[in-house]
Amino acid sequence: MRWVFAVVCLCGLMGPVATAQTVQSWNEVDLAANWNRASFTLPMVIRLDTQLANPQLAATGLLVDLPVARHFIITPGYLFADLPQSSTQVHVPLLAGSVVWHAGKFSLADRNRVEKLYGYGTEPVRYRNRILVDRPFGLSHRWHAFASDEVFWNLSNATWNQNRLQLGGGVRLSRAAFLDMYYLQRDASGGAVETRALGTTLRILLRPARGEAVKLPQKAGE
Repeated sequence: MRWVFAVVCLCGLMGPVATAQTVQSWNEVDLAANWNRASFTLPMVIRLDTQLANPQLAATGLLVDLPVARHFIITPGYLFADLPQSSTQVHVPLLAGSVVWHAGKFSLADRNRVEKLYGYGTEPVRYRNRILVDRPFGLSHRWHAFASDEVFWNLSNATWNQNRLQLGGGVRLSRAAFLDMYYLQRDASGGAVETRALGTTLRILLRPARGEAVKLPQKAGE
C-alpha cells in the first residue's frame, strides 16, 4: 500500500537527517480502537540518539479517552518505559483531563496530566500542562498542522522540571492510517543539555466504520 511505502521512505530519511543536525529521533506507532464512547490507544515508542548508545528509551502502555462532557475528556492510563542505557525500568500510572474548543477551522486543546514515576530516581509525581493548536487543510481535511507547548512540574519538590515545544504536520494515509511528523525542542532543569528531536507518529485505527469518514486524530502525546 502507498502509506506503507511512505513510512519506509521516511524511516530511511530520518537517520541521515538526524546525523547531520545532531538531533534525536523520537518515533511512535499507536494502535487505536473505539468501543462505545471510549477510545483506546496502545502506544509503542522508541527514542534514538545519533551520538550515544541506543535505544535511549523504549515504552508502551495503554491510554483510554473518556468523553464526559461536550468539551471535556478524561484519560486514565498506564505506561511502561525501559531506559536500557541506565538499566532503569519505569512504571507510570497517569490521569489527564483535556478541554477542547473549536473556533472556525482551528482546534485548541488544554491538557492537564498528573503522573507518578515508579522506579525512576526519587519516584517523583509530575504535573504536565500542554496547550495544543491544530488546523486541518485540504479536501476532507486530509492534511493538518499543529503546534504545542508543554510545561512539566515536579510536584514532589515543587520545582519546574522541563518544557517541550513541538511543531509539525500530518497526513491521512488511508482510512485507517495517519502519519504525523514534527520537530521538538526540550529544555530541562538542572543544567541539562537542550534536546532537539525529529519525530514521527504513525496512528493505525483498527476496523474503522464503513461509510464513515475518519477524522484526523488530535495529538495525544506520549
